[in-house]
Amino acid sequence: MRSIQPRMKGLVAVGVLIAMAAGPARAGESPAAPPETAPAEAAAAEAGEDGGGRGKSYAIRYRLDVRPMAGSDPAKLEVMAAEAEVTGEAGEHVEYAIQIPAYTAMKGRGKEMHFGNLYAIFRRNLGEPTLKVGQFVIPFGNLVNYETHTRPVQTLYRYSLGVRIDPGAELEGFLNKDTEFQLAVTTGNGSFRKDNNANKVVTARVSRTFELGDNELRLGVSALRGKLPVFSLMSDPVMGSGEVLEFSMKNRVGLDAEYYRGPYLVRAELVGGDDNGRGAYGHWVQLSVPLSYKTSIDVGTERWKQFSGKLSGNWIGIEHKLTDNRILRLALQSADASEGAHPMSMTMITGQLLVEF
Repeated sequence: MRSIQPRMKGLVAVGVLIAMAAGPARAGESPAAPPETAPAEAAAAEAGEDGGGRGKSYAIRYRLDVRPMAGSDPAKLEVMAAEAEVTGEAGEHVEYAIQIPAYTAMKGRGKEMHFGNLYAIFRRNLGEPTLKVGQFVIPFGNLVNYETHTRPVQTLYRYSLGVRIDPGAELEGFLNKDTEFQLAVTTGNGSFRKDNNANKVVTARVSRTFELGDNELRLGVSALRGKLPVFSLMSDPVMGSGEVLEFSMKNRVGLDAEYYRGPYLVRAELVGGDDNGRGAYGHWVQLSVPLSYKTSIDVGTERWKQFSGKLSGNWIGIEHKLTDNRILRLALQSADASEGAHPMSMTMITGQLLVEF
């Protein structure tokens, strides 16, 4: 029997968002990310119009992520990420996003799950589908609306999919005013990796938003098929320590939901399928409860089972707005996993300071 003793991990993340030219700036991957768009738009408006009409604008966001090294004596700080992200428009019909990791201590596939956004979006007329080409977040489940890159708690994708950012092309648009769709074909190899096996991963998602009085419910259905890595449940894929057991032909079906009831939010995902014919399934649920305008708590749970074993985890976190542009987060996570005759227990504390202006 093998066990891993509780360990502590801290995180400090500093982001600086500066608008560099006129026009509206795009927020990036997700409306669930911390407030970014409004400061960029204000700065862009102050810069004045360039006289060229719509589309000649860009914004740059900087972020520094520093963490104390676990188990070091005396405590040492390690830079986990120093990055810049550029988003903007190049003419009336083209948008783009470039994520530049200047330095990171993450390695291998853990790094690729966090970094690699590099794409252009081509659009025609308002209301028509758009085409995204490059490296981008796979449109499966929670990943479409929940920005995991800047969050202490990750979602189920790290085990259910095995990748987050992948090269390829995606068509997205609206079937009607309340129903959105995404259809993507990617390589399944991960960002900045060659397509060396001619594999293609096909992902499709349809979501619909329901207005329930003053409340809102968004439901999504996703499907995926393709060859992707399967990680050991005894490792942490998003931190670079993930052990790849094999590459399996994965079939996945997912149901995801976001329910806003006043200031309360429930975010959930249910995933099932198989790896080369062997069953794989699990769920992820999180509840966000505001204590005041500035402070809220999150509680959540996750379960995942695959051919090699099973994992269960729970967490509680607190978020406090020091100012509108400075957010402090603290998360306590615990997990139990087993593969064969080898169980593992882990406790992790993560602190995060996010500053944006």
